[in-house]
Amino acid sequence: MTVRRLGPKDVSAFRALWAEGLMRVPTAFLFSAEEVRAIPNKDVARGLETNLTLGAFDDSARLVGFATARRGGPKRMRHMADIGPVYVREEAQGQGHGRALMEHLLRHLTEAGVQQAELSVDVENTRVQALYVALGFHRFGMRPRSVLIDGVSRDDLLMIVALDGTDLARGA
Repeated sequence: MTVRRLGPKDVSAFRALWAEGLMRVPTAFLFSAEEVRAIPNKDVARGLETNLTLGAFDDSARLVGFATARRGGPKRMRHMADIGPVYVREEAQGQGHGRALMEHLLRHLTEAGVQQAELSVDVENTRVQALYVALGFHRFGMRPRSVLIDGVSRDDLLMIVALDGTDLARGA
């Protein structure tokens, strides 16, 4: 397995995997498949250049997973990063790709001086929640009706990890 940063040359493979994820696990994404299809390639390429998006590649050099982090925009929020989307192809799950992606992502963020990272995860996705807890994340809230998918509301757990050793669980 190889993990590396994705760039503009990876747009086609990234879009294909993103579309697969949207079709297989729509609850894992904020965007719908229609919204993603409407994004021009140049905007996807710009997003890969602007945000930190890492890809996991199997032994045949096929993209099997990705994880994205966006640093806070305003100066007062630059100490934080928002993680998501994260997706690993179904047949590659359980082989350490998700863990490797997240470990690399958290390492990159730490090296960039980010102090904390946050993410949201569907309340029913307990397998991924367990991975995030193993990586040091803890729950700090829930967002009811985070998304509506075909008129059905989904709740998200909000999770956070300190990258600088601060105890963010105080008062939680």
